[in-house]
Amino acid sequence: MDILELTENINKVQSNILASCRRCGRTDNVLLVGASKTMEQDIIDMVDCNKLLSVLGENRVQELLAKYKEGQSFEWHFIGKLQTNKVKYIVDKVTLIHSVDSLALAKEIDKQSKKHDKVMPVLLQINMGKEESKSGFFIEEIENAILDIQSLDNVKIEGLMAVMPICDKENTIKLFEQLKAKWCELKDKYNFKYLSAGMTNDYELAIEFADANIVRIGTAIFGKRSYDGNI
Repeated sequence: MDILELTENINKVQSNILASCRRCGRTDNVLLVGASKTMEQDIIDMVDCNKLLSVLGENRVQELLAKYKEGQSFEWHFIGKLQTNKVKYIVDKVTLIHSVDSLALAKEIDKQSKKHDKVMPVLLQINMGKEESKSGFFIEEIENAILDIQSLDNVKIEGLMAVMPICDKENTIKLFEQLKAKWCELKDKYNFKYLSAGMTNDYELAIEFADANIVRIGTAIFGKRSYDGNI
């Protein structure tokens, strides 16, 4: 992939985001996070040198550590499954963790952030499809999780994150509408900023039907990866 193709892909996604906002009458900003899983360093450097994105998101700790450099032109978010024993490697490198899926993980983030005198912004992950293969809180459990985690001194809950199960458009929209209802119920109550939902296959629906204000896009920006074509 060259700089022209990469720039065109990013511009197309940004255009689709604006069109989705117009269709549902939204005037707020939607943050585009480039999901960089499996991308080679030369692509990361291309994004960096040309300031093509303000945020990259990584799914794997090992990959983030390999790609991270001091002084990069973008911020890093962690968007994948995070094991408690790997938290210590990333708390000083990322500005937002999207995927807090348990109280135990939140406590470890609190512990490690304290060592850096940092309050770590996090999102709580909702398992909308109640899939055994995915982690996260069930939607009816999320407020109890908020109450448990918000007492931690070095963790700040900034909102919610969700990954949708693979299903048809009609059912995807229904799930996004359920997510929106919960988001509207909680965002003002807890002063939340972010709802992270939507990937390459459903980000326009996430914007229109869930009011997502962060989307995590990999394939539509960087091209298809060998492991799947979903993110």
